[in-house]
Amino acid sequence: MNDNSLARRTVRWVLYPASWAWIVFGLWYFMQIDADERPAWVLITLPLLLTYLLLEIIMPMDRRWSMTWRNLLPDIAYIGLSGATVALISAGLALLSITLSAQSDGPARDWSLWIQVPVLFLIFEFLNYHIHRGMHELRGSIGRVLWHIHAAHHLPDRLYLLMHAVLHPFNAVFVQGIAIIAPIWVMGYQPEAVLIFLVINAFHGIISHFNVDLRLGWANYLFVGPEVHRYHHSAKTSEAKNYGATLTLWDQIFGTFVYRPGTAPVELGTGPDEKLPNYQSVFSVLVLPFRRNGKI
Repeated sequence: MNDNSLARRTVRWVLYPASWAWIVFGLWYFMQIDADERPAWVLITLPLLLTYLLLEIIMPMDRRWSMTWRNLLPDIAYIGLSGATVALISAGLALLSITLSAQSDGPARDWSLWIQVPVLFLIFEFLNYHIHRGMHELRGSIGRVLWHIHAAHHLPDRLYLLMHAVLHPFNAVFVQGIAIIAPIWVMGYQPEAVLIFLVINAFHGIISHFNVDLRLGWANYLFVGPEVHRYHHSAKTSEAKNYGATLTLWDQIFGTFVYRPGTAPVELGTGPDEKLPNYQSVFSVLVLPFRRNGKI
């Protein structure tokens, strides 16, 4: 398909605002009917994921970064043994966070929803940013363990939707437990605020790994999209920044924001100097955090 075809131009500039329109409608609808927030989170997010999967097959931005028949079986093995487990853990923790928010009574309980949601995002992003940055930049034995927990997500030299689920199980539990579950339990946000947060967070987590030429324009200075997150997966360490999950705010404040409009990184993944196991060696990747000097 021609890079400048009407279909590609439409996806490039219309898909993102159209997705936001669906999210706003979905959140409004489920809040109007006073539905349980847990199934609402899934029902709003799932149609977006299925749409993006189809588009990624039809019009990939870079075929080097797509799943192929040659790597399909290793990918299935990894996602089946690790990624799917993490996805279930993540979903379980997400649903748990909604349940906890309905049972906790913290300082945010009586705040307006318009205050709760921004505060929830700012606290989560602040904690997630420093955890994520520590996994990449912290030195010493603690830094090495954190990087080995996180490295599974950076081993592939490609980037596609299902890569969002390629994580070490400890990574999901660690981040969600510290950056999501604990603050929600302490602050006592309303379930509606947690639902809004989870939907938007899931949406940007998915599109950040989207192998389609999706442009956010000025919104890149607020939200993490594929143009920004691709640089986080760059094989060139000096540009592999952008530690935010949903917002680029803390990256801009702390000087780790990388955005080059219309330009993508040349190569993705990790370099040979890292001496990490092959992405396809699932067991070796899962036990990597427990290894010391090459031994368990």
